[in-house]
Amino acid sequence: MTYAYSLLLISGIYLAVLASPGPNFFILSQMALSQRHRDARYVAFGITTGSVFWVIVSIAGLATLLAQHPWLESGVRLAGAAYLVWYGGRLLRSALHPTPRRTPVEQPELDGSRLAAYRIGLLTCVTNPKGAAFWTSAFAAIFPVGAPLWFYPVTVLLIGVLSFGLHIGLAQVFGSAALRSSYLRIERGINGCAGAALVALGLQRIFAR
Repeated sequence: MTYAYSLLLISGIYLAVLASPGPNFFILSQMALSQRHRDARYVAFGITTGSVFWVIVSIAGLATLLAQHPWLESGVRLAGAAYLVWYGGRLLRSALHPTPRRTPVEQPELDGSRLAAYRIGLLTCVTNPKGAAFWTSAFAAIFPVGAPLWFYPVTVLLIGVLSFGLHIGLAQVFGSAALRSSYLRIERGINGCAGAALVALGLQRIFAR
């Protein structure tokens, strides 16, 4: 596996998981619908910081453990692949058996400062336990063992750019009620595609080793 392919794989998994709406999605969409564009931008900055935090923590922990205990690599990789299958299965189930429409997360009132908006995005991302579980599992499944030093900062930068670009894009897209309604109509299809991709990747990682 080439390092360029590994980066593409990491990007694909990250984007696939982000395709399923969560707390970050609802906060940004509600701010955008309320025409709070400046707040939404700083929330996106906070979410990006939280995403980068989880990536750095996951890379540091995995790099140390896998380098010192090669035998652990297979076990952790299989556990990560199993998590991807489980997460993808949940997305597939939500696509096949949709639940009643979820209510967006209630937003706290901001004091008008940029720091307050940034803090909301950061805390929403950092306090989400799925972030730690996903990054640990995803990196265990696809992060190349013995990668060169340049690969680490490039991975962090890549996730930071993708996170900020996506969340800023969400803020812009859901500034229009019509566009938000269009997305909600195809949400099941997006969940189905993302779920199928994650299940396929997890199974490939399980049976390829």
